Amino acid sequence: MILTNLKLENFKKYTNFEIAFESGLIGIIGKNGAGKSTIFEAILFALYGELKSKGDKEVVRNSNASIKDVVSVELDFEFDHIEYKVIREFRGKALSANAKLYKSTELITTGAKEVTTSIVNLTKMSRDAFMHTLFASQKELTSLSNSKLEERKKMIRKLLGLEKIDFVEKELIEKSRELKREIGAYAEVLLSAEDISIKKEHIVEYTKQSELLQKDISTRSILLDSSKTQEQTVKQELELYTKTKEQKQNLHARCELLRNSIKSHQVNQDKLSQELNTLYTKQTELHGLQSVKQEYISLHDSIKEQDKLKEHHIRKEGLILEQNELREQYKKAKDTISLLEFECKDYKALVEKEKELEVKLDSIKVALTQKEIEERRLLQEIAGEQKLIADISKKIENITNLGRESNCPTCTRPLLDEYDNVILSLEHIVKTTQEEKINQASKNLEQVQKEKEQLQETQKTYIKEHLELAKSINLLDSKKKDLLELKEHFEKVEQKGLKNKVELAKLEIYTYDSNIHIQQLEKQKELKTKYEYVLSLETMLKRVDSIKEELQTSIQNQDKYNLELLQKDLEFQAINYDEVKHKEKIKQYDEVQAQKDSLTAVINELKVKIATIQGQIKTIQESLNSNEIQLSKVQTKKDDLNDYEKIKISLAEFKTKLNSKVAPRISEIASTMYAQITKGKYQHIEVSNDFDFYIYDEGKKYPIERFSGGEIDLANLVLRIAISKTLSELSGASSVEFLAFDEVFGSQDEARRMEILEAFHTIKEQYRQIFLISHEMEIKEMFERVVEV
Repeated sequence: MILTNLKLENFKKYTNFEIAFESGLIGIIGKNGAGKSTIFEAILFALYGELKSKGDKEVVRNSNASIKDVVSVELDFEFDHIEYKVIREFRGKALSANAKLYKSTELITTGAKEVTTSIVNLTKMSRDAFMHTLFASQKELTSLSNSKLEERKKMIRKLLGLEKIDFVEKELIEKSRELKREIGAYAEVLLSAEDISIKKEHIVEYTKQSELLQKDISTRSILLDSSKTQEQTVKQELELYTKTKEQKQNLHARCELLRNSIKSHQVNQDKLSQELNTLYTKQTELHGLQSVKQEYISLHDSIKEQDKLKEHHIRKEGLILEQNELREQYKKAKDTISLLEFECKDYKALVEKEKELEVKLDSIKVALTQKEIEERRLLQEIAGEQKLIADISKKIENITNLGRESNCPTCTRPLLDEYDNVILSLEHIVKTTQEEKINQASKNLEQVQKEKEQLQETQKTYIKEHLELAKSINLLDSKKKDLLELKEHFEKVEQKGLKNKVELAKLEIYTYDSNIHIQQLEKQKELKTKYEYVLSLETMLKRVDSIKEELQTSIQNQDKYNLELLQKDLEFQAINYDEVKHKEKIKQYDEVQAQKDSLTAVINELKVKIATIQGQIKTIQESLNSNEIQLSKVQTKKDDLNDYEKIKISLAEFKTKLNSKVAPRISEIASTMYAQITKGKYQHIEVSNDFDFYIYDEGKKYPIERFSGGEIDLANLVLRIAISKTLSELSGASSVEFLAFDEVFGSQDEARRMEILEAFHTIKEQYRQIFLISHEMEIKEMFERVVEV
């Protein structure tokens, strides 16, 4: 297997990158962080869909790529002289994975997991095996000789994949210990053979007791059935006695009820006859009082008419009083309205005057603002001129202090003879500014301030006048509001007066005499008692018909009850009931019931004993069954323990065979390359079964630490390549024909870097491609082909 081409799109550092891989010793050169190692990380990702360091797949996407941009890696490689292409992509926000595998341009597999499976089947190497076989770093090379024995063993076992066997072996040991503990725990709770025998004897004994009790229950159950049959017969006879007794008692009670009803009806008939005679007497009396009733009714109607006349009279007097009050209100409101209308006649003129004053105040305000602006401008102008005078005076003072040898403050040349002229010139500027500009500005300021004061006085006068005018307008506003309300009241008074006048005209037709009204009331009072008596008589006489009907119904019911009493009495005499025999039958029933209850209680006690015995049998049997289950579990665990022990022995034998095969093969491959690199100086490198390294010098074995740094570097290199070749042979991946080394030069000096490069040139014929990743720019001339990133 060799690599032919790699194309990256939005993968980590690379936005769009493509590289063609040729045969030979290839240097991938670039500064730290340029993305050299990313190229081989992309190769690993293309083949197995995983990064070198597993983690969040979000880091795969280029930081400048958007969510919509595709992350793509395309790798072309040759395997057994057949061209393959693998494409892996991430799409969308969730970075959904997809992959395709082509064989000679023909699509043979799709899907991320499916493509990974096809690659593993093709190369006969998993991701970890591929990394350990074809990729090596400076750390791995130096660790081969510099690490302690245990660390070196651990690293080599990891490279060879033996760490997984170690893990399985460790798990088997833990499982075996756990099973032994569990078997020991089970042994403590299992029943002994003697316990099992005793429990089985108990079951036989309890079963016999249960059978005897069951036979006793059967015998007693026959007696109980006989008692129940006898009880049923006696019960039926007793029910017949009870029914006959109840029938006779019911007939006796009905006869007594009928006698009482007949007697009650006779009493009621006497009472109704007496009441009817009384009503006949009252009826005669009512005929003599009919004239009183008619007189009272006529008088009542006349009084109602007088009440209506009185109401009209009272209403009429009230309207007359109200009309007098309305006339007063009408006159007063009319006079007030005239006065308010006179007082409000100047309202519009005052409002117009107020508007004129507001316009004047606004114009004065504008003029004052302009004067204030002019005042500030003049003050600033005066302040500026005064500052200029102060600055010039300061310069004069400085020049005076410096003397004739000083420089001109304007042109910086020495003053010398011009000293007096400069002083005079500066003093003239001060005098001119003071006399002309400041004086003129001061006059202008005085004039502006005077005009401003005049405007402020005029403004105060206008404001005072405006306030007085506003007060007058507010007062008139209040009076106008009062005027409006008064006019509304005046209109209501006028309408009310007209309405009352119409109503008074209607009431003029009614005449009321209080004396007549009083006489009628006194007369009604005299007749009222007699009238109420007449009404009570009429009410009483209304009951005559109902009493007659009630009396007739009572007589009919009495006759019906007499006939029913005769029949029921004959039925009572015909019933044959013997109370003595009834009591004897009750006694017999109680005796039979007591016998039945006694048998039932005995049988229930026997059943409870049987249930208790069966419960004991069940408990013992469950104990025996549980013991059988536990024995079965213990046997299963013993079988598992036996299997684990067999697997441990097999793994130990496998490791022994593997070590005996791997170490000599690594020694053989490393020795051949080391003799070639050192041009025969050192013929053999030995790798012990414990993975200690020795170099033979003139036929004598020495530890690798004895030799120089350059010789150790070369030994590490050939040992790492030997391990890679051995891994390829063990996995059956003999078609892989490339190696990659990441920063193998480390911090080597120039001489040792050259030795390592010469070693690679010596062994390059054994591989079609050897990739060296380095940040050392000065060594790129040593490679047949260079890729700069």
